[in-house]
Amino acid sequence: MALIACPACARQVSEAAPTCPGCGHPIAAQRGGTFKDALTRPDAVKSGFTVLGLFVTAPWIARVLALVLFVGLAAWVVAHK
Repeated sequence: MALIACPACARQVSEAAPTCPGCGHPIAAQRGGTFKDALTRPDAVKSGFTVLGLFVTAPWIARVLALVLFVGLAAWVVAHK
């Protein structure tokens, strides 16, 4: 793990530390960067495309499943009359 300087007291602190052990300043919140940086990370972009893909395809999957179940139920009712 890398050491970073605490923004409040300039003491060297692990980047994984939640707060600076010297002054108590929050460190973990400082690691995030800007909102743009968070959105352009490769893992965030990949997750975004996954969510978008599910959002677009889920209604179609639900319609196909409903159609298959309806046709299957209708066939079963006709066969057991």
